[in-house]
Order: sequence, then structure tokens, then C-alpha cells
Amino acid sequence: MLIEALLGLFIVLLIWLYFREEENPLDKLPGPPKLPFFGNTFELMRFPPDQLMEQLIDFTKTYGDRYVMKVMSLRILHISNPSDIEVVLAHTKNISKSMPYAFLRDWLGSGLLLSTGSHWHRRRKILTPTFHFNILKNFATVIEEKSRDLVHLLKSKKGGDVDLMPVISDYTLFTICETAMGTKLDGDQSAATINYKNAILNMGLLLLSRITKVWLWTDFMFYKSSQGKEFSGLLDTARSFADNVIMDRKAQRAENKVVEVSADAEFGTKRRLAMLDLLLEAEERGEIDMEGIRDEVNTFMFEGHDTTALAITFGLMLIADHDDVQERIFEEVQSILGDDDRPPALSELSDMKYLEAVIKEILRLYPSVPFIGRKVTEDFKLGDLLVKQGTTIDIHFYELHHRADMFPDPEKFDPERFLSSETRHPYAYVPFSAGPRNCIGQRFAMQEMKSTFSEVVRNFKLVPKVKGHRPRVFADIVLRPVDPIYVKFIPRTK
Repeated sequence: MLIEALLGLFIVLLIWLYFREEENPLDKLPGPPKLPFFGNTFELMRFPPDQLMEQLIDFTKTYGDRYVMKVMSLRILHISNPSDIEVVLAHTKNISKSMPYAFLRDWLGSGLLLSTGSHWHRRRKILTPTFHFNILKNFATVIEEKSRDLVHLLKSKKGGDVDLMPVISDYTLFTICETAMGTKLDGDQSAATINYKNAILNMGLLLLSRITKVWLWTDFMFYKSSQGKEFSGLLDTARSFADNVIMDRKAQRAENKVVEVSADAEFGTKRRLAMLDLLLEAEERGEIDMEGIRDEVNTFMFEGHDTTALAITFGLMLIADHDDVQERIFEEVQSILGDDDRPPALSELSDMKYLEAVIKEILRLYPSVPFIGRKVTEDFKLGDLLVKQGTTIDIHFYELHHRADMFPDPEKFDPERFLSSETRHPYAYVPFSAGPRNCIGQRFAMQEMKSTFSEVVRNFKLVPKVKGHRPRVFADIVLRPVDPIYVKFIPRTK
């Protein structure tokens, strides 16, 4: 009897919510057919996580670069045209991330990725000096060391097929740990280090599964599930490791063991752990607490590790598959460094204009973050379309970068696109986002990718396992290949 009564109340509630819903201008836009009240909820649920992105791409092809989906009463506006994207990304007030980002809050807290409003502005101001030119020079030493370690590892494979993702993921993780936190993961194979590395590699997949299962959207249901319990265990591992590193660095500062180099100082031989030191200085001034430091360290690890690893993985695949591009990179590096075995200086990396065009084309075809979401906190206009408060906007960088009207023959790997004088819409290409919430670490990422590709290509001839192969991709928070990507690294003869 009680169950029947509750079921009846639930049905009445659904009917009431359905009929009280206000008219919304977005309802006039195209999109997949919607059920009363439930909208597209069940449609989203029926796609396996690794097929969801393919379906969204198909929706763009079917309904255009501005379409709407609904989950219950929540309207999700999907956009992939540069004019709309410019309006959204350049907006100074609608900078809040959309609801799925809340699933990261237990991990990243109020770090730069998830914070908003005045809190975000304060944190951005604290962290901006981290990427000052002189501090990037200090990062260069670590990146050079890690690049050499990567070359040594690839030589040990003796020209056999290399599964790229595990190798490159380790490489970028070791690099970001040493530059951001001063921790040598590759030199410390303790259980805590190994567990931390595995934890941050696996949490993204659990988050993707949660996004596609509406019944797991509430924290209560998620943490009762087996996936939530697994995530909770990984979360504890990541938090405790970061806490230990932060406290160790804090103790070193108290004992005056940290040599500081300011962003305004001339570059010398001294090094500074830029990000964590800046945060600890801010903590000493009362601008941030220890929880806030942990949030920012975890955020930087998350944003600076997986994204770069995937860009390098897709990049090595494309370079291996295009002999002409590969040889032109090699010739450019040789023209700058000659037969000198030394690593390139930061200024010499800047001179590698063709390599930069290659990296831009890699990120066009495979943007590390294929889409982002924004929550509309105040009404605004997209052209003549009113977008009301409470709407979610999904910005599709992947589809944007594959528009034939912006990039002719869009599936072709053609670095020359970024060397020509052709002009295109300023928001047609945004691999690091744009506007006030653009990626704070994009210069660091480009520095790491240039160092990696130049060092690998000058030491190896890259050969694909299958010529012309393009992997299926899916997205959790970042763009991933469905299956492993293999490349052979044949040492070049001197």
C-alpha cells in the first residue's frame, strides 16, 4: 500500500513539474526527439561511455552547430560554431563550470578548475606568476632530464612496437610531479608512489561512467555504489600523497632549505619549485589555507599530466605516419642544434616554427579536452537567441576543429595550415580554451611538447605499426584512444 502511494505521488510530481515548466526559447532549436518530462535522459543512458562522444558528433552532423538536449528539466545547449563559442568563452560573468564538474569536487575541491567568481580571480592571481618566462626557464632543466630519460627508455625497446600511452603517461606524470611538487616519482618506487600514480590514472574512467548514469549523479547514490567505493579509495590515495609532499616542502621552507628565484630575477643556476613555493608563500601571507594548497596541487597534477600525455601520444602516432613531416622536423632541429648533443635552450625551442605548426595541427585533430561545459548564472544573448539562467552549455572543441568551412579537408594531417597567411575566425581554433578561463599552463604544455618531439625525432625514426591507422576515440574528461596506439622507434645512425 505504501509503495503504491509513493508511486502515485511520484507520478503526480512528474505531471506537476512537466506542466509548470516555463516556455524556453531554446526549445525551438533542433535536437534529438525528447520524451515528456524525461527529455533525452534515457537516450544518454543507452550509449556505452566509449560511444557517447561518437553519438554527440553524429548529433552535430544531424542537427547542426547549435542544438539542444534535455535531461529532465535541464536544457543542455550544444555549440560548435566559432561565433557562439566566442560569446560564451569571452563572457566575464558566466564562468561557472557545468554540473558534471561537480563530480570532481571531492578530488579537486575549490582549485582553479572548479572555482568561480572572486574566489577564482584570487587564485588565478596567485598562480599566474608560476608561468612567468624566467620560471619556465627553471622548468626547462627538469623537462630536459625527463626527455633524455624517455629517449633512453625507448632505446631499450630495440625497435619493437611500443604501446605509447603507458610510457608517455609515466613520462608526463614524472615531469609534472618534479616541476610542480618537487617529487621524483621515477626515482621513488615506494608503494605510496606507485599507488598515487595508479590512482590519478584511473579516476577519470570512473568519472566518465558516472556522467552517463543519471542515477549516480547524487553523491549519496554514487558513494553507495561499487564505483563510488573504488573512487573513494583512489581519492584517499591521491589526497594523502599530495598532503605528504606539501608538508615535506613546508618543512624544508621552515628550515630555510629552499633556494628561491623570483619571477623578476635574472635566470641563473638556482632552481625554484615555482607552483608549490608560490602557494606556500601565499599561505604564509594568509591568502590561502592548506586545504586550498592541496586543491591547487591536485588540480595542476590533473590538468598538467593527462592532457599533455594524450597530446604527445596522438602526436607521435601522426608523426610516425607521415614521413615527410617527420623528416622536416628532424631537419629543423638539426639546423638549430647541428650535431651537438645538448638539449635546446628555451629560445631555440621558440625558433622551431615548423614543429610548433605540427603541434598545433596535432591539437586541432585531437584536442586534449574535446569539450567543456558552462553553467549559465545570468541570462545572456547568443545573437538573437536568449539563453536563460540555469541552462548548461556544452562547447564542442572537437567538432569546432573539424569544421570543413574553417579547415578544408579537416581529417587530413596538414601542419601547413598553421604556416600559411590564411585568416580564420579567432575562435575557430581554441585547444587551450580562450577568454578569462583559458588554460593557465598552455606555455608550459607547449614547452614540454616541443622538448619531447624534438628530442625523440632527433634520436629515432618513427614507424607506425599500421600505416594510415586512426584510432577510435572517446572522452571522459580528456580525449582518449579506445585501443592502444603502437609505434616503433628505430634509432638514427649518427
